[in-house]
Amino acid sequence: MGEKFRFCKIGYNQSPINIENGFAESDLSFSYQPSVVGKEKKNHVVNINFGDEIFLLQSKKKYFLRSISFHHPSEHLVKGEASSLEMQLYHKSENEQRLALAIFLEVGKENPAFDELINFLTSDKKEGKIDVSRIVKESDKIFFYDGSLTTPPCTEGVKWYVMKTPIQLSKEQMNKIIKSAILAKSNARPTQEFHSEKY
Repeated sequence: MGEKFRFCKIGYNQSPINIENGFAESDLSFSYQPSVVGKEKKNHVVNINFGDEIFLLQSKKKYFLRSISFHHPSEHLVKGEASSLEMQLYHKSENEQRLALAIFLEVGKENPAFDELINFLTSDKKEGKIDVSRIVKESDKIFFYDGSLTTPPCTEGVKWYVMKTPIQLSKEQMNKIIKSAILAKSNARPTQEFHSEKY
């Protein structure tokens, strides 16, 4: 394991984790709107990369949405249980601080709000347009902790916001995301030890 991957082995605040309880009201506010996006294959996933300056606010600080990726099964667990999929929205501030939003996806009713995203993932197009505000339940409760990237180099200093309520997709929608966005049988990192004495 090279120097740039060392945090994957020795890091103290690593992600993902198992959440036992502690979901609370969110301190985030969102300024998402339709944005031009592109696709990039990286670490066994297809990332959706954002070109426009759309952002959320945390304590009046702007974090710009940079990319979305999917993990199957979910990387974060709730009381030991995984969801079918986890959608991770990675943000960066102007001074390069990272903030990640995790949203669980489960099989249920068909969800038209995801059609735009799924059509882009399954198309041959390199560029498209997605309105993330249609997808994210902005009023949902969240679990916050300081963690890391879940793929090498597992860099720490990531503010994680895990949303409590899974969003439902039809089985067909779920399968389309898994087939087009995840280039491995499973791409979920095992949960890491959570040091709850900080919270």
